[in-house]
Amino acid sequence: MSELTPTQAGILLAVHRLGTTIEAARAFNLTQSAISKIVARSETSLGVPVFERRDGRLVLRSEARELMASLDAVESEWCNLRETVADLRAGRALPLRIAATPSIGQGLVAGALRKLLATHPDARAELIMGNPVAELSNGTADIGFMFSPRVSDDIALTPLAEGSIVALVRKDDPLAAQGSVDLAELAGRRLLCFDRESSPLGWLIAKAHEEAGLVYAPFMTAPYSITVAHLLARDGDVSLVDSMLFEAQRFDGLAQLQITPRIPITICMMTARSRPLSHLAARMVEIITGG
Repeated sequence: MSELTPTQAGILLAVHRLGTTIEAARAFNLTQSAISKIVARSETSLGVPVFERRDGRLVLRSEARELMASLDAVESEWCNLRETVADLRAGRALPLRIAATPSIGQGLVAGALRKLLATHPDARAELIMGNPVAELSNGTADIGFMFSPRVSDDIALTPLAEGSIVALVRKDDPLAAQGSVDLAELAGRRLLCFDRESSPLGWLIAKAHEEAGLVYAPFMTAPYSITVAHLLARDGDVSLVDSMLFEAQRFDGLAQLQITPRIPITICMMTARSRPLSHLAARMVEIITGG
């Protein structure tokens, strides 16, 4: 007995259910002659007759009932497999997990997700506001977004957009009318910022202070720009945050100042080299990169 192909199995099932080669031909968009030949080849492959002709119809032989039941079960499993694959491709089976810092997540990533859902309305997504590097390394995120991250060799970086560090002060602060401020002008102010050891932005700001011959000693630190901005409450306080924050949220009563010399930062997309992207994650990457 030679191997029975999936196509032959499907046509045997169709002939059994529909009763005639004419109806099976319509279902498969083939000629009646082609269906008859496939049935004959299938019976040859199996080594046993499957149908007998009775009153112009093909009727399943009693000895082939177990065969047809098995083919029916195989078809059901194959349909389930196709549905599972379709769910995976559409993002219905598992959510697309994206890790990002808040200002990037609420700005760049949120905009890209809207475009993704326009073409994949059934897709599920989970936006994780945590440590993108750790989430990606641990396998709890498919894609990560962060400013100027320091990563391991397993993580691939794709630069996406440039920004800078800016200063926030209250609008009634004398500095508010300047439009820009030198780091030296902030000496003696209570600085609300990032920790130099745990934050890539904190490290960049600390480096800028050192290059200007200044000591970087923030009064209070927080992990994200949005938190740093909300800490600004007392007269004379200054917050240093990323410029992308203002694309994600509005802050009434605060003035934004450019810092000189400029402290550039880069939004980077991160993917794991050791794990292939899902169909949905690959589409998200295309949207983000303009592909």
